[in-house]
Amino acid sequence: FILAHPLLLIIDDYPANCWLNPFSACANRATVTAALAFYAVLLLVITSVWRKQLRIKYEVWQAAHGLLALTAVLGALVHIFMIGRYTSMPQMQVMWALYAIVMIYLIGWIKLIRPILYWRRQWEVVENRAERGGAHTLVLRPVGHPGFDFEPGQFSWIKMGRTPFTVGGHPISMSSPGDVEPGGTVAFTIKNLGDWSGTRVPATKPGDKVWLDGPHGVFTSDREQGMGYVLIGGGVGVTPLYSICQTMAAREDVRPVYLFYGAKSWDEITFREEFEELQQRMNLKVVYVLEKAPEEWQGETGFISQEVLQRRLPKQYRRFIYLICGPDPLMDAMEKALPALGVPNDQIQTERFSMV
Repeated sequence: FILAHPLLLIIDDYPANCWLNPFSACANRATVTAALAFYAVLLLVITSVWRKQLRIKYEVWQAAHGLLALTAVLGALVHIFMIGRYTSMPQMQVMWALYAIVMIYLIGWIKLIRPILYWRRQWEVVENRAERGGAHTLVLRPVGHPGFDFEPGQFSWIKMGRTPFTVGGHPISMSSPGDVEPGGTVAFTIKNLGDWSGTRVPATKPGDKVWLDGPHGVFTSDREQGMGYVLIGGGVGVTPLYSICQTMAAREDVRPVYLFYGAKSWDEITFREEFEELQQRMNLKVVYVLEKAPEEWQGETGFISQEVLQRRLPKQYRRFIYLICGPDPLMDAMEKALPALGVPNDQIQTERFSMV
């Protein structure tokens, strides 16, 4: 609406220079605040949609995103009150005042109150181990609190630093089993995909402080009950699927699980040995699909596709729940392939990691 509002003014022959240029002679306080809100929203859209193309670091984008959002909200609210057209009646004044209070409360809760509450919920790194596929697993224990239980497939926001006010929280799926005992550890497996994951995570040492905000998310087998599950993942997207398999094994769940795992090569399959062990402990069938397969490889090659699914799925596959997590090309392909195979849309759940 903030972007459309000035365009409607231009159509109504309002001088664009008065609000596009806050330093113009016809500008006033109301148009200056409108310009601030307009440019803040414009920058929000540009930096969010094209962050990677603009090579903006995630931590820089996250900090700028919060400041721009605050500028847009406050600028728009001040503009509305200064114009007075929508606040001339007492009931409208009350409505906009309540709106302002709610927005300020939400921003204060996220940026100030919640970090203060998490100050007493510190976590400590107890292990940092390298995994196949250029990933690292951080094992964390709660310090001075019981920790939290979570549903397999969920994620938490991770911050590394001396205080929970550290800028740059990252949403990472738990790779350990759910049903954590009070005081128990949780694990996160993080693939080298950028500055933070490629430098900060590998350098993390036992004893380092970590702050967690979680658990979050609805991508979990606990909320999608079916006669069986088909898990489809690739790259770091296998992390929540690994948590789901571990949890089902710990619960001695006998329902069938089919895991389609896409990887570049045999040596880059994260949790390869762990999945082999899980196949012995639970009703799990793993189908590896390699982009670069060795000559002696007799399994699937290329990418996970509709044809691969047709060859490997059981006859009753239309009655299973599908959980998909991985790179965008894989997600896009599966969102087309599964309906084409007759899988109902309400049995397909997806989790995308790269939203911005």
